[in-house]
This record gives sequence, C-alpha cells and structure tokens, in this order.
Amino acid sequence: MTTTRTDQARTTADDPEFTALIATVETVLAEWTGPGPVRPHGVAHQDPRTGLLTWHLRGLPAQLDHLHAALHAAEPAEVRLARTLAAIDPSRHGHTGPDTPQITAAYAQRNALIWNALALAHEAGVPAGVGHDPTDPRPVVVYLELPTGQVSWHLPAHPTGWDGHSTTAKYARTAAFVDLAVGP
Repeated sequence: MTTTRTDQARTTADDPEFTALIATVETVLAEWTGPGPVRPHGVAHQDPRTGLLTWHLRGLPAQLDHLHAALHAAEPAEVRLARTLAAIDPSRHGHTGPDTPQITAAYAQRNALIWNALALAHEAGVPAGVGHDPTDPRPVVVYLELPTGQVSWHLPAHPTGWDGHSTTAKYARTAAFVDLAVGP
C-alpha cells in the first residue's frame, strides 16, 4: 500500500470533500444550538450505583452518524492510522525506573493509542493482530505490518481472568451496558 499526495488528509478550502465536511459541521451545530427541526433534547439520569449524572440526548445520533461519515470520507483510514502512530510517544524506550503518576498516565495514553492503531490498521487493510510473549512482564504484543516494515508494542495483560460467563451471559451483559450507557 503506497500513500500518495492525493491519499493524504484534505485541509484546504478548495477541496470539495473538505468544504462538504465544514458544511456538515456547520449544519449539525446550527441544528443543535438553533431552532432546527432535529434539535436534540434529552433527559437527565443519575446512576444509583455510581452517582454519575448522564444526559441522554434525542435527535443527535443521526447527526453524529452523518458527521462521522463525512469525517471518514475526508480522511482515509491509512491517514488516521498514521496520525495515531505519530501520537505514540517514542521516548518511552523500555522504562525501567519507578512508576510515577506521570509515567502511569503516559503509558495509559500510549496503550490506548496502540489499541486504536490496531483497529485503524484493520480498517485501512494493514495486516495486524495480537500475539503473546510469555517471557515479558507485559505479555500481550500488538503487531502491525506497515508497508515500511513490522512494528510491535508490548502491553499489559488484562488484570483479571475469565469469570466463567457463557455466551448468553456475555450478550445479556452487553445489552444491559448499552441500555445503561445509551438508554433503551
């Protein structure tokens, strides 16, 4: 897969896709804040277990889907993958000192970017996957087969093992979470 100048992100006002993206954003914002026909409204909900207050909006998901599609059209997955990889801090070469709150936060951000890069690699058609290295304290390894060569990162394993849930329980738990987070 070779990236050419025409494949890269569009950022100029004379690009029709960029212009369409700006128009979409302006439309969504105008409908959200103004008297448009699909102005979102919602209800507040407080989770009794956590005390967190959430606001369930109505009317906005369709607008966000439209905006999401416009963003995908304006910037190819390969470019979004490259931007994600560029955000991974290359100064984290085998940290061996004490784990300070700053180091822990930096690694949490790095790990989230690596998981995001894995998803974007699949979307971009870049061969990628997860391996296992039992000799490392961070045994999960994410591999990307970039056109420029293989890259990989070690990540920590999930701290708890399988709790014995069945496939039926898995999907019931997933549905319950969706209802909790998004609403019925």
